[in-house]
Amino acid sequence: MSQMLNSLLMVAPILQKAFLLDCMVGVTDREKFLAYYPTKGLNLGIKVGDRLREGSINAMAIAEKRRVVKKIAKEVFGIPYIAVGFPIIEHGQVVGCLATGVTTDQEERLRLLAGELNEAFENIAMHTESLAKEADDLAGASYTLSEAATQMKLKIAETSQISQLIRDISTRSNVLGLNAVLEAARAGSAGRGFSVVAEEIRQLSQTTSTSAKSIFRILDEMNDLVGLVSSEMEKTTAHSLQQSTRIQELDAVMQQLRHMSEQLRKAAVLTDRSE
Repeated sequence: MSQMLNSLLMVAPILQKAFLLDCMVGVTDREKFLAYYPTKGLNLGIKVGDRLREGSINAMAIAEKRRVVKKIAKEVFGIPYIAVGFPIIEHGQVVGCLATGVTTDQEERLRLLAGELNEAFENIAMHTESLAKEADDLAGASYTLSEAATQMKLKIAETSQISQLIRDISTRSNVLGLNAVLEAARAGSAGRGFSVVAEEIRQLSQTTSTSAKSIFRILDEMNDLVGLVSSEMEKTTAHSLQQSTRIQELDAVMQQLRHMSEQLRKAAVLTDRSE
């Protein structure tokens, strides 16, 4: 047997323990396995004396006289792993192969988790963007309503002025009516007809005065309600703006987390390496 293979067989179990990760180690000649050291998480059931399978990493390294790295899917042996086959060359001839392998089960779980996280962040980001738009729309609507309430208060103030004018006219009409009644009484029978008209004017002024008071009461109540609505709308507008700002800040955080998730997914993917 080759001197290099003999030396390799002696150091193979020590070499396995020297690796940082649990590493499967196999030593072959050109045809069969001379030694096989599995790990707890990666045991392919190989026995000493098993012949090399065609297309295996050992056979490829020997046939092509080069280092071969291959990622093996879980469907092949039930365990995902990455293996390295290194040809042993002595006096210019390939006499065997040193094969090592480490499981990628953890990396696969990490990759799947990263993919799920990325998808979750995509959905959250989409809903966050929608909430941000709705918050902006709500803030705009609140501002419009607040402006409308302010304009309504101004219109009520104008209406109050008109009602005050009506009340003043009513008061003056009532005074004129009373004066007319007195003058008609002094005129005796000649002022009887004018007395009826004067009385009607006085009664109309009293009715107008009563109506003006009712209008003032209603306007005061409306003014109070509009003031309350305006105050609440100002609060709503402020809360809406704060909500919009918070959602935008949340969206920025979600974008950052989504970027981190994507970086995690990329880091979890083991790519094939070969010379």
